[in-house]
Amino acid sequence: MNTRSLTVGRWLKLWLASFPEGELGYGLTRRLYFILANELGDFGKLPLDSVGIAEVFRFVETLPKRERKLAYAFMQSGLRAARNAGLANKYPGLPAKRMVIGWVWMAVRTLVLFGVAVGLVTTAAAADRMIRFKEEPLTAYATVVRQAGFGVVVAFAEDIYYSYINLPTVGGNPTDSAKFDDEIVDSNVDRAEPASVAFVELWGPAGVPSEPPARLVSPVAPKPGEGNFLNTRIFVNGSSAIRIARIRPDTEHTSYFATITWLDSSLLAFKQIPGTEVPEGKYDRGDGLVPKELRAFYVAGLNNAFLMRDSQGGFVYEGKVVKKLVDGKATLVTYQDGTLDVLKWGRDLPTKEIQAARQNLTLMVDDSLSQVEDESQSKWGWVWEGVGSGKNLVWRSAIGVRADGTIVYCIGPVLSARSLADMMVRAGAVRAMPLDMNSAYANGFLYGPYAPGKRIDPNIYREPDRFFVPSERDFIAVFAKSP
Repeated sequence: MNTRSLTVGRWLKLWLASFPEGELGYGLTRRLYFILANELGDFGKLPLDSVGIAEVFRFVETLPKRERKLAYAFMQSGLRAARNAGLANKYPGLPAKRMVIGWVWMAVRTLVLFGVAVGLVTTAAAADRMIRFKEEPLTAYATVVRQAGFGVVVAFAEDIYYSYINLPTVGGNPTDSAKFDDEIVDSNVDRAEPASVAFVELWGPAGVPSEPPARLVSPVAPKPGEGNFLNTRIFVNGSSAIRIARIRPDTEHTSYFATITWLDSSLLAFKQIPGTEVPEGKYDRGDGLVPKELRAFYVAGLNNAFLMRDSQGGFVYEGKVVKKLVDGKATLVTYQDGTLDVLKWGRDLPTKEIQAARQNLTLMVDDSLSQVEDESQSKWGWVWEGVGSGKNLVWRSAIGVRADGTIVYCIGPVLSARSLADMMVRAGAVRAMPLDMNSAYANGFLYGPYAPGKRIDPNIYREPDRFFVPSERDFIAVFAKSP
């Protein structure tokens, strides 16, 4: 690190990120991040090695009175740590050199012992996840570390991994076809096996089938079948209720397909199902399964959103406010009548009785336009120095509503926030929001005639029964309505 280019703001953010969130508490941590993000101003741009106590006093006096004591204590601690590390020579550190040497030795010894203990515990927890949830090793380790409150460490590691190590291929042609195999797609209505159908009084009967969407426009010269919406064997009222198309995500990564799934809301009903652990909170979450009385009519399972702590929003389930909904955040709403919508909370009002409302970041498509002006993590993930930002090309997913009320769901392996939003615009979404990301969590499967399950995108690595057996994370369940 070039210490001469290290600014006060940069150092204080690094210093704050070194504390586990649980140690400072959620409220205090967020207050400090707010000060660093919004109130440092020109003071935060000063070189670290040029700042003394006088500069700190002058800056703190410019803050609102309610924040001065907290800001001064935090900066005093952070800048003394920088001084003791030889990075802030004008700031007074500990007076005795021997004390510094002793502190460093004790810290190193403690960190080594702590690291060994944490490594053993983490390995055991990760092995448990690999066995129980069939996760790959890297995903299992990342999940354990993130759930322990060290999400920023995982985000930093992921940023390095996806930016410098696991770079996707540029150019080339896909190795698989834009068409699905005959096991999943059947364009012959006469030979199609209809899905089991449910008559739930609140849902009402299936309506007139919606007009299928037109072929998607590829950003590059299309391959045979690319962009065509193909029937699945989930038929209601004589029409395929779920159709699937594959398309390249951008003009650079032409050897990869992303998958768009179209769901006919006239023929289908939607319900959000909590997982056994996510969304976090105290409420009657059930067993992570589709209700027993509806399992015969269950035709698709789609992943839902981030962990609550990362979603930047709230959650309401069956009348229980698990975490207060936040104005301005993207909100996936499922109603008791089985319909689904994507709203900007506080601007768009729910129109019926809510079954569940799950928030995740902000709308990435609004009024049929992409909202990804840049890919900063403040909107698309972790809020820390670019770590975990939307630029990384990873497995991502999103859900949106079209002007005719039908639903589109996108998933793909090499998507940034911008290319995901572009995909949703191509699919005709009026409003769309990001859902979960990374290969372990961005998953969608077909059931019904495909039980025990079929991957919506053939490159999904998780087993298709993920949302057919008890799920740790919440998901969107799709049901065939009665004709």
